[in-house]
Amino acid sequence: MKLLEGIRIIDFTRLLPGPMATHLLSQMGADIIKVESPKRMDYVRYSGMQVDGASILFHQINHGKTCKIVDYETADGLREIHEWVKDADAIIEQFRPGAMDAWGLGYEDLKKINPNLVYVSLTGYGHDNAYSNEAGHDFNYLAYSGVMGLMRDDNGKPNVSDTQFADIGGAYMAVMALQSALLRKMRTGEGCFVDVSIADSMNPFLMIPFTLHKGGLDYRQFNIINGKTTANYAAYECSDGEWIAVAAMEPKFWNNICDTVGKPDWKRDSEFELANMNFPKEEVVALFKEKTRDEWLAFFKGKDVCIAPVLNIEELETSHYHQTKNTFETFTTDKGTEMKSISIPFKIKK
Repeated sequence: MKLLEGIRIIDFTRLLPGPMATHLLSQMGADIIKVESPKRMDYVRYSGMQVDGASILFHQINHGKTCKIVDYETADGLREIHEWVKDADAIIEQFRPGAMDAWGLGYEDLKKINPNLVYVSLTGYGHDNAYSNEAGHDFNYLAYSGVMGLMRDDNGKPNVSDTQFADIGGAYMAVMALQSALLRKMRTGEGCFVDVSIADSMNPFLMIPFTLHKGGLDYRQFNIINGKTTANYAAYECSDGEWIAVAAMEPKFWNNICDTVGKPDWKRDSEFELANMNFPKEEVVALFKEKTRDEWLAFFKGKDVCIAPVLNIEELETSHYHQTKNTFETFTTDKGTEMKSISIPFKIKK
């Protein structure tokens, strides 16, 4: 995919959010120069199982980039970076506010070398506010944003997700912001400084519960798509211990389920009639325990019911869905080891 062919981006990011952003940009064809200082190498290099001198994750999100180790705190190193900046379209960095300025690599420094430079700063809480220099990671960003407050167990305890929603959400926000700034640059010829907060990238995920709250409704009770409050939007355990995701939000899909399983008395005219307080959800729980997950999938195939398997990580590469979608791609490390990564999640048709 060569959508960004000819775009050169200098990447000073580490860990997951920034490198994930530049990985996506690289998959779209951008030329990424990943810069590490010998004094502050990317921690991900050493995280987990090592293959060809670096972790699997490091290879997955950095293959396709040109990796350079430069001590930019020396005059020679800084001069080398400045030479790259002259021909760069954009820079993305992920240090706390002020760090890049201290090394002579801040926006004001670099725009003197390249006035048209797009400079993206990806930080936890953004620049120029009371929280700018607070330390944080994914869990903290979810907590501040309010998203963590939505992810609670039945006892009210916040759940820590097995995946990094804020870090990956921040990566996508950085990509969107960088591409938007590049489009502006194409129109006006002007570069700019782009301030992206990882915590703030979670704000759009609040849309439904915040809307309910502002409408005077308890989002815990009236959010019909939180998987907890209704029979038609929930996960159900099957006889083999695997799970089915039922997302029949509109009554027509739920009623299709009812017809398929021979339960016409379960049919309803509105989603609110399917709320736990109004509907015998325990009967649905019992029903799904009568067959295995795969038996249910076969049973509902082609019935237009909004049902899907809850796939486990171990199943993904062999699942028909992901094979059909080409979710995973193969690449080789610099030393020739073949590995798998995740493909760019969209396709272009000419």
